[in-house]
Amino acid sequence: MQLKNIFRIMIAGSFVGLGLSSCVSEELSAEDARKGSMSLSVDKLEPSATRAVETADFPVAIFSLSDNQEYASYEKVSLVPKQIKMPVGMYYAEAHTPGDFLKYMESPYYAGREEFEILQATNTHTKVTCRMANGSITVRFSNEFLTAFSDWTITIDDGAESALVYTKEKDGTEPETTYMRFEENNDVLNVNFKGKTQNGNSINASNKLTKKQADEQYDSDDTNFAGGDLIVIYFNPVESTEGDIKGITINADIAFDDNEAEGDFEIGVEDNTEHEGEEGGEDTPGEGGGDSDAITLNLPADMVVSSATDPSLGDTYIASEHGLKSIKVKMSSTSDAMISSLQELSGNYEGVNFINGAEVVGNQEMVRLFGDLGQTLAVPAEGDKEYTFPIGNFFTLLAYLPGEHTFTLTITDKEGNTKDGILKLTVE
Repeated sequence: MQLKNIFRIMIAGSFVGLGLSSCVSEELSAEDARKGSMSLSVDKLEPSATRAVETADFPVAIFSLSDNQEYASYEKVSLVPKQIKMPVGMYYAEAHTPGDFLKYMESPYYAGREEFEILQATNTHTKVTCRMANGSITVRFSNEFLTAFSDWTITIDDGAESALVYTKEKDGTEPETTYMRFEENNDVLNVNFKGKTQNGNSINASNKLTKKQADEQYDSDDTNFAGGDLIVIYFNPVESTEGDIKGITINADIAFDDNEAEGDFEIGVEDNTEHEGEEGGEDTPGEGGGDSDAITLNLPADMVVSSATDPSLGDTYIASEHGLKSIKVKMSSTSDAMISSLQELSGNYEGVNFINGAEVVGNQEMVRLFGDLGQTLAVPAEGDKEYTFPIGNFFTLLAYLPGEHTFTLTITDKEGNTKDGILKLTVE
């Protein structure tokens, strides 16, 4: 495939990507939409003394706060990219146990939500804590109960249409713990018992459980049942003076699981200016001098790319309060075909030599290159205070060239301050 044809495919792909990203918010300008960024990383939840929670398979989703529209979602934490380009605005992130949150479950369900804001030219950091969203119901029978009763049916409900039902035939004498999603704003659990004694007498009883019966008081004044409530219900027979079973007592222990779901989700990126030299697309110190903090260079994180990768993920925001003097872009690759293509490119367009380092500021030859390929590209003039370099325009080209491709950017402002950054793109 000829170089020119490859670049035409690349440009077509980038137009599709830009069209998708511009639909995120009609209220945002194109400049605003490419200045914010965030990444998602999830720390493994620390096991508590009672249970361990593995979070690698937790799905994660990001929503716009203004209209609750989903911005991005990931099937599981391990598939979340290191960095996500996002338009400025208010958002919230959610994470939870895989699967649907059902009324009755065999295991705890964890969920969390946290709001955050994406600002212009600023990386964002936030933390989502997932907590137990359902409560546990455990039924216990005394030895006296098991001796006295031959059969029973127990129902427990919180006002919902369906109830939790235990029978001797279905659940045996040591029922498994069930995890219930409590109805909102409900402070009563209704417990009903219908049983038959060994001599054939029928016994009916009921009780209403409330959190006011808890042995320990809650930090919150809320008396409604909620996620994390741990309820153990005990059944004991009541004998008459003649030794016959005349009734039953229903009591409960109510406690609270306060371990905050045994961990946190961390969502965000650290400020690049405070973490120079780290791998994964962060800025790295170069040979230049001066005050590198005077320059903003927001490179994406290293990533694996293909022809389907959103080109906007490669947008690199650059700024200096003193005004930009130079933006050099140098490319290297483990692919011989890529090196040959870059050499051919430099021979056809004077001043566009990515192998040795191509100047972007004021470079009209670079404008002509992209113009020949059917795309309008603006380059900054000397003294401009901000610019976004679209590295994503190379994604479709690189998709045909397996290997590791490295972009090195060197930024110099009019005060002589410099900052370098390296981005590695891998094509498998």
